[in-house]
Amino acid sequence: MRLVAGLGNPGFKYRFSRHNLGYVIIDSFVKNIGLSWKYSPDWVCFYTKDQNTVFVKPSTFMNNSGVAIAAVANFYNIKKEDILVVCDDVDLPFGKTRLAFDGLSAGHKGIDSIIKNLGGVEFGKLRVGIGRPETSGGKPVMEVADYVLLDFSEGEKGNLPMVISRAEAAMSSYLADGVEATMNRFN
Repeated sequence: MRLVAGLGNPGFKYRFSRHNLGYVIIDSFVKNIGLSWKYSPDWVCFYTKDQNTVFVKPSTFMNNSGVAIAAVANFYNIKKEDILVVCDDVDLPFGKTRLAFDGLSAGHKGIDSIIKNLGGVEFGKLRVGIGRPETSGGKPVMEVADYVLLDFSEGEKGNLPMVISRAEAAMSSYLADGVEATMNRFN
């Protein structure tokens, strides 16, 4: 059994924010494979599963994502090596995907929480670029923490279907062919 988790913040206010890109991608993927979400208050997440994979959307705020992922992984006895987390990444240009395994959090609070709750970094991270805030005079016009909570720009929204499709293809590749083959195709 494997676990694939999409990260984001709960609530309508954050629905289309950059930080919710993991939610948007996993929602699309789950819908496209014909599954639907159920809610577990014990695991503090939405989940669904097929024969080989459990899909998870933590219903905690981003900084506590690891609580839900660890609860589901423990219930199904899923090893860290069999977990893939889909999340936004400010260090990648908008739309670029990168699969990493064994990597650190790079400052992503959701990944920090997962590392803490799983007790290690040995899980896959499908990072999808949201870019950084614009700069003025060499300095960012806003803090990254504020930037990630903003909705995508109109131009970005127009390109989101392509970004989501590419991330879904990377997820499908990971589930069918594993980490190495997916890294070779998508990094």
